[in-house]
Amino acid sequence: MTSNYIRSLALKHADLERRIETAMKAPVPDTLEIMKLKKLKLACRDSLREAINRKRRRKVHRPGALTAREHGGPAARAPQLPSEA
Repeated sequence: MTSNYIRSLALKHADLERRIETAMKAPVPDTLEIMKLKKLKLACRDSLREAINRKRRRKVHRPGALTAREHGGPAARAPQLPSEA
């Protein structure tokens, strides 16, 4: 996912919000249209969150970086069962 994809989702989300507000201000609001727009907005929000989380996870796990298990950190040791302690 690129920043452009995230930016386009954010713009789409904002556009849907404006369209919902406009539809709700109509003299006779089309409730079906408003419901459809709200569902699209929620789907867009979910996609946006997922894309941001993917980008964060990718940033945290850098290719080539050693994990705790690989460099012998605390996660490298197998947990002991109470009977083994």
